[in-house]
Amino acid sequence: MRTKDEENERNQRQRLLNAAWKLFYEKGYQNTTMDDILKEAGCSKGRFYYYFHAKGELLDSLYEVFDQKYEEFFAVLDSKRGAYDRLLALNRFMFDFMSEQIGVELLRNLYISQLSGTTGIGFWGENRSFRKILTRIVEDGMQNGELRTDMDVYEMVSDMIAEERSQLISWCLDGGKYPLTESSMPRLERFYIGYLKNAQSTMQCSR
Repeated sequence: MRTKDEENERNQRQRLLNAAWKLFYEKGYQNTTMDDILKEAGCSKGRFYYYFHAKGELLDSLYEVFDQKYEEFFAVLDSKRGAYDRLLALNRFMFDFMSEQIGVELLRNLYISQLSGTTGIGFWGENRSFRKILTRIVEDGMQNGELRTDMDVYEMVSDMIAEERSQLISWCLDGGKYPLTESSMPRLERFYIGYLKNAQSTMQCSR
């Protein structure tokens, strides 16, 4: 059980994250200063450095926000829906979240931080909630006979993430000039059809 002091520390750190997330989205990562964040969070500079070493560390810590959002969504996602429908619902939520609450400039900086090696956190790493949720849905789909079983779970999930990531990177490269969700979902629907059980049967018959 947390003490009152521990709860206060947790709340202060969360206020800093929330302030950073809001400002990065509204002003852009590069245009947001440390003073902007401190003012928005109502926090002193000394207190900030108690939790984080630099503004860049806040960028990494936003992955905690991502995980929390995905877990909250999955908790209310109807488990009686089929795996195909749940995969599409999860991705629609992810695309909406990225375009409406993260934005292209912040997303681009998150990718840059990974490509430049300035972060040890993997956007799509095995410890990320999005990958864990995908894995859970795929496992369920295989067990109930909806998804093909000639691939292992890890291989299928990795393929799905590669396709999802390509949609996000394309959106970033185009500067967010088109609606992410409306453009990406039809492509993912066609992509996911290839993992349905009848797709496996079709492939076996064609050999």
